[in-house]
Order: sequence, then structure tokens, then C-alpha cells
Amino acid sequence: MTVWLFTFLVHSTLWCGLAWLCLRLLPRAQPRLRETIWYTALAASLITPTVHSLTSPDSAIWRLPVPTFIVGGEHEAEGEPGHAEGAASASLPRSEEAHGGEAAVAPGWLASAGIVWGAFAGALLALYILRLEQLRRRLGDREPVTDPRASRALATLGGKAALNPPPRLTESHNLGSPVALGVGARREICVPVRALHELDDGELRALLGHEVAHHLRRDTIRLAILNVLQAVFFFQPLFRLAAREARLATEELCDDWAANQFEDRFAMASCLAEVARWVVRRDRHSPVPCIGRRRSQLELRVRRLMNEHRSLQPPSRPWRRVSAVGLLILAPLFAPAVAPGADRSHEGRRAPEVARAPEHEQLREHELRERRERRAAPHDEPAQASTTTHTTTPRKDP
Repeated sequence: MTVWLFTFLVHSTLWCGLAWLCLRLLPRAQPRLRETIWYTALAASLITPTVHSLTSPDSAIWRLPVPTFIVGGEHEAEGEPGHAEGAASASLPRSEEAHGGEAAVAPGWLASAGIVWGAFAGALLALYILRLEQLRRRLGDREPVTDPRASRALATLGGKAALNPPPRLTESHNLGSPVALGVGARREICVPVRALHELDDGELRALLGHEVAHHLRRDTIRLAILNVLQAVFFFQPLFRLAAREARLATEELCDDWAANQFEDRFAMASCLAEVARWVVRRDRHSPVPCIGRRRSQLELRVRRLMNEHRSLQPPSRPWRRVSAVGLLILAPLFAPAVAPGADRSHEGRRAPEVARAPEHEQLREHELRERRERRAAPHDEPAQASTTTHTTTPRKDP
């Protein structure tokens, strides 16, 4: 799992970095294109490390070598070919013991890193669930809307979006910005009470159209996935950037859909300007789709809608989907394979020792031979002395 996380960190940095660079080169890109690029980068960040973990590193076009102590711990379990060579390991006990000691540190380090990651991810997921519970309690006073203007506008928008059943419309005193809640048959739009009193008919239609677009696009599910990804992969800061930019593109797309339903972009811009005055601090971290998170983003969206030269018509969807799917299929081929590199330090120490192995054997044999000669020398000296005396002593005649 640690190898997958390290590979994910490398690949997500690559894909999110490419997405950011691409959009920097296309500053006037349409929001639908920006959204597609960011979601494709997020999907590729999860797909490519998973594919590489199931295939051989040789299947990738290029490989990124990493230190053995990072990902070597999990590879140690598979066995190393050097350990099967009994003769080599016997001749080099000290180097093997040192290498085994360093390798033994890796599993403990990896286990500790996995525990820390799991603890932080679990805490952030619990915090996300706590925010949902706080929002539920905050909207506990909401009641169904009885204003006929809002009911007629919602019925018209629900018919254009082909939502069956249409979202339920409620109002709350503890809300500063409208939100979209629930999925399927439990869709709901909750608006501040002041929206029914301070917005004219055009602005009210634009506000409800924006929230209906969120349900049409299933943004309640998308935003939940983004929040979970940010919590689980908290160590990747580019995921926060991708989620923020994807949410901004989503809000702009909902603005476009609401403005196109009645062909009145100025009513949508006026609605956003009015909602900007209502946004409270608690709305900035809303865990559900919210029309107004930050006033700075609302100002950018207002200026965008007021630009008459910008078309609000999104590009065709088929080519966008085909392109995204094609990129996701090819992404594992171009992503680097993360594999442990050669440990040159141990190889450098092992090579001279292996080269000197024959010399050590010769020296050892020579020492053994000298020891045998020294042990045999005291027993042979008397015999040699007597023989020498016998041969050198002159013979006397009787």
C-alpha cells in the first residue's frame, strides 16, 4: 500500500501539474473545458498508480528510480536473488549483515508512515461528516416555501431540466446562501428567507435555476467525492487546487445554464451581486453545492456574465467525453514506473570484496600450510641431527 501511495504522489503531481500548466496556457478556456481537464487529471491520478501496481514496471515507457528504503520494504518480502547465493553470502558476512540491518529498518518506517496516513485521513473524514451533521442541525428549522412565484419558477425549471420528481423547495432563517441538498427522489433546494423578499422575479428565477442546474449535473455527488479525495489524500496539495478550480468551473456552468433558460444573463449577474451581500463565514466551507462561497469568486462570475462578447454556449459533449476517455486509457503508458533503484553503495562495497575473494582463499591456504610445517618441524629436527652426525663423524679403524 505504501508503494501505491508513493506512486500516487508522483503521478498526481505529474497530472495535476500538467493540468495547471495547460490552463495557464489557455487563460480564456471555457468552464466546461476547465472542468473536464481537472476531473481528468484527478481520475488519472488514481488510475495510473493502480494500473502500475498490477503490472510490471517494464510496461511503462520510462522509469523513475527511488531509494530502496522508501519502497524496498515491500519488495523485501518477495525475496532477493542475492540471498540465495550461499557461497557469496558466506564469504562476505559483514557486508550482508550491514545490508540486512538497513533493510530491516524499511518495514518499520513504512508501517509507521502508513499508520500516520490512516490516522490523519480518518480524522479528516470524520471532520467532513461532522460538517454535514452541523449543516443538518443548522437547517433544522427549514420549512416548505409557499410563495407562488417561487413555486411557478421551480415548476418551469424542473420541466426544462426533466427532473422527475422536481426538487423540494424550502426556506431557512439560518442560511446565508442557497444550497442544493440530496439526490434522486430526495432532491431539495433550500434558500434564505430573505431571498423571497429581496429578489425580483428575474433574479429569483436565476437563483432557482442555478440550484436546479446543480441537481441536473448531480453536483451533490461530485462535491462529496471531491471532499472525500481531499480528506484521504491530504498530503497532496495539488488536489486542493484541483478541487477548488473544479468547483469554480461548476458554479460558472450552473450560472450559464440558469442564464440560458430565460436568455437573461443580467438577471443572473444581478442575483449573484445580491447574494454576495448575504454570504456569511459559515458558507465558505459548505460541504454541499452552494451558490456563494467567497465574495471574490462571486465578483469574478458577475464580471464574466456581464461580458457580452463571451458566449455562454458550452462546447459539444461527445468530443469532450471521447477525449477524456482516450487520455485516461493512454495515461498509464506515459506515467513513470516507480521502482527501487540499484543500491550502488552496497554494490561498491561488495564488488572489491568479491574480487578479492580468491586472494583471501590463497592466503588462508598458505597460512594453513605454514601452520602444518611448524607443527611438524620439532619432530623432524632430532632425526636430521643424528643423520648429520653419523655422516660427518670419521670412521676409526680397530
